[in-house]
Parts: sequence; structure tokens; C-alpha cells
Amino acid sequence: MSEMKGSLAVGIVHSELTDTDRDAIARWRYEGDLALYSPGEGAHQLRAPDHVALRSPADPLLGYGTAGVEARVPGGLYEGRLVLDVGLGLRPDLVGAGLGADALRVVIAWVRATRETSHVRATVAAENRRATALVLRAGFSASHQFTRPEDGRAFVQYDLCTT
Repeated sequence: MSEMKGSLAVGIVHSELTDTDRDAIARWRYEGDLALYSPGEGAHQLRAPDHVALRSPADPLLGYGTAGVEARVPGGLYEGRLVLDVGLGLRPDLVGAGLGADALRVVIAWVRATRETSHVRATVAAENRRATALVLRAGFSASHQFTRPEDGRAFVQYDLCTT
């Protein structure tokens, strides 16, 4: 892993989410366009094997990773494709701190080590420029755009071959 900005330590790793982690994540609140990512009480459903905590030596909880159905957004194109969905949530005060690329690499490495898949997909809200730039820099390609039925919000699915 590369060195991160500010005083954050090198070396993001994944580990099991604890009840303390889930309680902390439930309190996370994102501002503005990112508010849709605020997990609220749904954080208490983050469980193995589909979720992991992201940690560093300097910080016990930087964020979390998600794999599988839990990373999907209603309305997306998911049927008939052998692709594993992934998601990444960073603590709100760390968004924009330069952790995204390393955190995403850890999530993808976790998925490759624990799942049989050669393709992963990330679904990103169309207005989330920061996450869009992150997945594009990581080598993902846009594959499908859709509107979430419940609120009309636009999302884009991005695919990555991991082999």
C-alpha cells in the first residue's frame, strides 16, 4: 500500500466487523449528495461473510467493504452475468483524505481471496464524482446506467476484470 495523506498510517487491512464497529458505522452521516450513503440502523446488518472492516495501525475503523448481493442497488442489471458486486464505505471524516484507492484495492484483494470470480462490479450514484473517479482510476469501465425505481436517482455500474 502507498503512504496515505496526513497522519494516517500506511497499511490498510481487512478484518471481521465487530458489534462496536457496526454501532459506529450506524452513526456515520454523510453530507450533501453523499447523504444517500449514510448507513443508519442498516449498519447492524453488516455481517460476515459479505462485509469486512477496513483498518490501519493508526485507526481501528477506516471503513468497510461489501461483496455480493448486499452491494447491489435496486434497478441495476444483475441477472445473467457472472460478476461479483463490491462496495466500499469510508468513514465520513475520511472521505477525500486519499484513502479510496488503497481501500478499494484491499476490498478487491479480499474478494479475490475469498470468492471465485474474475470480474467485479461497483455501482455508483451518477452524481458521486469522487467515487466515479476512483473506480475509473482503478481500471473499472462503465457497463450500464439505470434509475433506481424508489427515488429516480441515477446510478452507473462499472465492471473490472481482476485476473
